[in-house]
Amino acid sequence: MDRLYKRPEFVDYDEAFKTFTDERKKMNEIISSEDYDEFEKQLKFFKLRAGQGNPIYMDLLAYYYKTGVNDLLGENYDRYMSWEILAASRGNEFAIEKLQFLFNTAFDTILSDEKYDEICYKNDIDDTNELYKLGKNICKMLVRELSLFPVDLAGAKDETVKYTQEKFIYYRKKIDEIVEPTIKFLLS
Repeated sequence: MDRLYKRPEFVDYDEAFKTFTDERKKMNEIISSEDYDEFEKQLKFFKLRAGQGNPIYMDLLAYYYKTGVNDLLGENYDRYMSWEILAASRGNEFAIEKLQFLFNTAFDTILSDEKYDEICYKNDIDDTNELYKLGKNICKMLVRELSLFPVDLAGAKDETVKYTQEKFIYYRKKIDEIVEPTIKFLLS
């Protein structure tokens, strides 16, 4: 399987939300029925689609890794963040919205940059797409910084990695580190 796929330019919020909600409902029914074989089958399907670059399935995997699933899938904060960042970097508006709380300082720094008008002009940013465009570009830079490849994540062995304040701080620091490179990229 190739490691690089063409990224979609944009995944409509409504489409992402509807597909996420529909697939999550089906998966939650499987979990409720305690059909462990079917759960594994569906999880494998999610990983296949996410590994092929589908940002909606990346977001779905992030959802299940965030808290884990009973005895079926351990919580994995690193996988949660990785899948959510990848989904957002590939244009999933719904995923960008979920990460917004982490990006507040980065947004403030970019918005207050003396060349923000130039950034807006070069990237067709306006009031209607500001969150989307800035969030997507921050995530693209995080993908590079963290060396995230969907096919690698999809094929990685599942393990439990609990949320800790140190893990949260690690990702916050990574976001802080990529703000200046993001500004330079947006100005190029």
